[in-house]
Amino acid sequence: MEARAVRHFLAAYDAGTFAAASERLSLSPQAVSKSLLRLEAELGVKLFERDGRRLRPTAYAELYLPHARTIAAETDKFRAELGDLLGGRKGRLRVGVGPSAAADILARAVLALGEDRPSITFQILAGLQETMAEDLMLGKLDLFVALRQVDRSHPLIHEETLGMMRYCVIAGAAHPLAGHPLAGRPLVSGGRIDLESLSQSRWVLGANIGVVDACIDDSFRAAGLPPLQPDMETTSVLFTLAILDGGQHLTILPETLVSRELQSGRLVRLDVDTQAWTRPLIVATRVRGPKPAEVMMLIEHLQHAMTGGAIT
Repeated sequence: MEARAVRHFLAAYDAGTFAAASERLSLSPQAVSKSLLRLEAELGVKLFERDGRRLRPTAYAELYLPHARTIAAETDKFRAELGDLLGGRKGRLRVGVGPSAAADILARAVLALGEDRPSITFQILAGLQETMAEDLMLGKLDLFVALRQVDRSHPLIHEETLGMMRYCVIAGAAHPLAGHPLAGRPLVSGGRIDLESLSQSRWVLGANIGVVDACIDDSFRAAGLPPLQPDMETTSVLFTLAILDGGQHLTILPETLVSRELQSGRLVRLDVDTQAWTRPLIVATRVRGPKPAEVMMLIEHLQHAMTGGAIT
């Protein structure tokens, strides 16, 4: 079975038409059609029903799909490793990282692995969980580390929980609820800030934070309050920090993500009268295909970085 036929199948499956698939592949629709016909003949099954211009995958196509993605991913990985070998390099890891506290944990693990294996080169790519999951299946990543924002699993991806990350209400030092000497004292109930006080504040919240968003809304509903209505939504942590410096807004972030700002006094974690909001930090790898020693070593370093330990 030719690797290019596998890619033609994947392009047709994802694009849904010969025309769109051919555009992705820079081939003519006739060339793609002939390639799929040869693949169907080789497999002995029909992969697509032709419905006008549309291609409807058959049950055989759905069965073949995960195997095709694995073949394409491992082929790309082989080519990358072959290029490294021919170029005199001895290993490369392509690692995805979510826009969260995962970056700090990953940085410590990468530095530790780099000391053990100085010949390894790292490619660290930022992204959202669902995007990185797709890149992992396509072989563009060897693994990724992220807060688990979606409570559903993929059959081609293995997830291992490194630990739980706590989301906290964060204020700039000049915010009234931060207890800043020049901005008044916080409004507290039994030593903790009540949700009603928070509901009257202005907010800048993360976009695409998944299940955490629902957990936060549930807490406010349980207190008889409407869900938070932010003034701003953003995927940029740097933008969020800049807004918090203005002293008018609150946000909700993983505590470890802003640990340095909390230690310096630039930000303040508010003690809120509600249950903790937590999400698991995961490391994800492909189910199928070999796992190089470097991948397993990085996962081990991630586990130790999460607990604050070191591999001896």
